[in-house]
Amino acid sequence: MAYAQQTLLDDLEKMRGFATVPKPQDIYTWVQWEMARTHVAIIEFWLQVQKQFRTTAPIEDAENFLGFAKQWVRTLELHHQIEEEIQFLHLNPPLDTSTSHDQHTALLTPLRVYHVYLESVSTGIEPWSASKAETLAQAFLPILMHHFVEELHMLDPERLCASSISADTLEAMRVSVATRAKEIADPTADIPPLIMHNGGALDWPPVPWVLSETFKMPMELYLPHKGWWKYAALPLNL
Repeated sequence: MAYAQQTLLDDLEKMRGFATVPKPQDIYTWVQWEMARTHVAIIEFWLQVQKQFRTTAPIEDAENFLGFAKQWVRTLELHHQIEEEIQFLHLNPPLDTSTSHDQHTALLTPLRVYHVYLESVSTGIEPWSASKAETLAQAFLPILMHHFVEELHMLDPERLCASSISADTLEAMRVSVATRAKEIADPTADIPPLIMHNGGALDWPPVPWVLSETFKMPMELYLPHKGWWKYAALPLNL
């Protein structure tokens, strides 16, 4: 059975339930909140990619649309890379992160097949087919959405508090995540989509400037791929 769009939206609402509260000061609550914000942004980003499948964008603006679509894959891969390299090592033990790890592994092949198709279209090897893109997405979306929802339950604040994980360990994890993100991120490709798919929030993602209604990011981050960002949920009004 196909993973219905309404089911995706229902799962997204479950994630939003963890993400809509104000930024917590308590680290045990913050861990789940920050993960929820990340998951919601990634799915909001996906919805913007998906909505263009049956428009003229993949053909008439292929370079920009495919750049946008491939960046979504990179965003997801970076998120999982940081989880595997940093977060799981801090959480496990005592939390068992093996299920999340197995879900990452299950995602690898269908996500890679989808990404290879995007590359094939980019290089002219294959023509764009909305039906093929949708079929390939059906192979990873159910796994991804189940993973995103289940992982938030794993990070329930009461569960974290009841474990032997100390607040200092969680604070160290937060610092290590930020450090690793700076090491592997391309600021011009990896930061803008988080900001443009954060629902207009001013408290996430963590960036070294103050987010406001009138200032979202420095132009040197936005302009290198400005053609991509026309497809974002909240592109800058230049």
